[in-house]
Amino acid sequence: MCPDRDSNSSPHVQSEVRQKLAVEMICPYEPGKPIREVQRELGLQRIVKLASNENPLGPSPRVIDTLNRDPLELHTYPDYDGWYLRQAIARKLGTPMESIVVGAGSSDLMRLIADVYLDPGTEALVSDICFPVYANAARIEGAKVVTVPLDDELRYDLERMHDALTDRTRVVFLASPNNPTGLEISGGELNAFMEELPPQVLCVLDLAYHEYTDPERRVNPLELLQRHANLVLLHTFSKVYGLAGLRVGYAVAAEDVSAALSRVRIPFTTSTPAQVAGLVALEDTEHTEKSVTLNDAMRRRLARDLGALGLRTYPSGANFVLTDAGVDADAVFVRMLRRGVIVRPMRDPRLNTCLRITTGTEEQLDLAIGALGEVLAECKSPTPSGRGSG
Repeated sequence: MCPDRDSNSSPHVQSEVRQKLAVEMICPYEPGKPIREVQRELGLQRIVKLASNENPLGPSPRVIDTLNRDPLELHTYPDYDGWYLRQAIARKLGTPMESIVVGAGSSDLMRLIADVYLDPGTEALVSDICFPVYANAARIEGAKVVTVPLDDELRYDLERMHDALTDRTRVVFLASPNNPTGLEISGGELNAFMEELPPQVLCVLDLAYHEYTDPERRVNPLELLQRHANLVLLHTFSKVYGLAGLRVGYAVAAEDVSAALSRVRIPFTTSTPAQVAGLVALEDTEHTEKSVTLNDAMRRRLARDLGALGLRTYPSGANFVLTDAGVDADAVFVRMLRRGVIVRPMRDPRLNTCLRITTGTEEQLDLAIGALGEVLAECKSPTPSGRGSG
């Protein structure tokens, strides 16, 4: 006999309110497994999380100190426009404040772009392997998502993407470096693409990992923006600045574009602590440089150690490395999880044997590479039936 329960709490109650048809087309975003969830499920005390491309150094100590000392006036609403943070960003970039829009992470800004520029009957272009929020933001608006495959080396095929443009195309989503491949778009390729892109089509360039790219290969997107008013640059404080838990990012765009994004923005989405933290993080260039230096060293080490295990790795300009484990990625993920190491299995059909591994620290990589070596040996060892156990 089932225990008594409040009828209002029944999980079987369903409303008869009709949802937008577009909602049925959304594949919910799948975040990396949280450390506490793995500890609870598996009873492990030591967990190494290398699945979500977080900064292993965390935020600047100056950010922590400021948040601890500043009363923040949490009983009052945040600065609606993020005036002080926008002023600091504008000063850093040398752009007008009016071109900057602050949001609750760059994902929030992707939704604003879709709100402003996409309708049923319009189209958005994405690559087949990319951050899934691009397509989801478009689908929520009822727009058609046109997918253009990356080439055989997992690089953008910008000529093919240009050929996919129609008179219904309104937005193109690009990322450099791309997630989950880690590959950048060269300055020459980007410039040529923007030169050919019709001015009525908006190009959204996601620069979440821009700071991690080798300066010699790093594109100057502001120069492109000065020449092309149909370009939007998206930045986040979640990666190199270590503020993923506070949700803050910004867009840089032509002033008419930024004004339109601001017009549809839901009030007060960027909290006071997030704005204060972003302001301090921008000022602490020493911590940013330390984060980039650590990442450079760990990215080289990770590629080298994965190569020593016989695995192919893709060149990366980000804070992660994509590697082909040669066996089912989900099987590797589960076995790594049991050893207290969280990595990201790729579920795309083209990458179903691939893992995305965040660069981490020396200690984290010691544990991760050791665990991966054991797991690969398990997966490739013959079972009594004569087949691999992976």
